[in-house]
Amino acid sequence: MALSTVEVAQRLNISERRVRALLKDGRIRGQQVAGRWIIENADAASYKPGGIAGRPLSKRSAWQFIQYLPYAVRGDRPPDLSPVDWQRLRQRWQRLLESEDPAVLVRSLLAKRSDKVEMSSNPADLVELRRDNRIRLSGVSHPASGLLSNSEVEAYVSRDNFDSVVRDWLLVKAPMGSRPNVVLHVAEELPEEVPPLLVAADLAERPGTREQAAARELIGSVNAH
Repeated sequence: MALSTVEVAQRLNISERRVRALLKDGRIRGQQVAGRWIIENADAASYKPGGIAGRPLSKRSAWQFIQYLPYAVRGDRPPDLSPVDWQRLRQRWQRLLESEDPAVLVRSLLAKRSDKVEMSSNPADLVELRRDNRIRLSGVSHPASGLLSNSEVEAYVSRDNFDSVVRDWLLVKAPMGSRPNVVLHVAEELPEEVPPLLVAADLAERPGTREQAAARELIGSVNAH
């Protein structure tokens, strides 16, 4: 069931302005349609009040965090990272280590990493869509999640290839209030391999307890190396 910002405000007993701020910060998941926010009931219900886990990083900083976090874990600064950026990276990693709920922190910090588009596809096409070399499987579709589903595809696609993927697979925007079976994260560039932290960020945006647990496990695996 889709809700408006007014309805979410009433359910959470907060102002509509606060709801809009939470949507902008990524603490409540929603989709803008014709300038209006649409929020699924499950996403509104998953909101946990409290202090902001972390303001979203810029797109550049988000991808830098995703790419270089393993270096911070090893304590090995890459030569192409400035001392200032290296210090910031290590500070963010320390926050991740100390966070009571790392999935919430990652979801907030990496909220601007890509533009998410929820779409509908012919279910019969999903198997072949997964094999399209223009996309990189992530989230619930990535093997590392342990949540492989035959009923949906979640993946990253470069901005240059987005239109052709949509056209070739006859994808359409998911109707309001319906569950999409294709979730595409549109990024400027496509990584050769989707890092575990990126998979975790995608899982952390979902309200399900299994997805949240899988996100925490993946973050823990990054921190452990």
